[in-house]
Amino acid sequence: MFRLKIITPEKIAFDKMAKFVEFKTVNGAMGTLQNRLPFFVALDIAEFEIESEDGHRIFFAVHGGIGEFFNNVFTVLSDAAEKPEDINVERAKRSLERARVDIEEVEEIRRKELEMKIQRALVRLKISQKKER
Repeated sequence: MFRLKIITPEKIAFDKMAKFVEFKTVNGAMGTLQNRLPFFVALDIAEFEIESEDGHRIFFAVHGGIGEFFNNVFTVLSDAAEKPEDINVERAKRSLERARVDIEEVEEIRRKELEMKIQRALVRLKISQKKER
């Protein structure tokens, strides 16, 4: 077991013991257990899956950020971390549709921003379908 803390500017989204976490970095998928060597990673906009102390699966939509594992404490700092029940599905669908329309009409600089908006909406919609198991 290790301590997992997920922190956003608005709140501490999670601060409990975990058995395992699976997440996506900007370089690819990764997972971690306890007692591993320290690491520091840049997180991608993606699912963040936790196996809790009691064996339940807990899901978050994490909107990028950084993660640090040191002395059996994994700290995640992100702009946003949303559980399925926190996601407004209709709002995410509208945001996705607007961004997909807008992306066809913009220059390259704004295109990357819209691609990230699409990615955030897609991860929200995916996580909104998952429940703690």
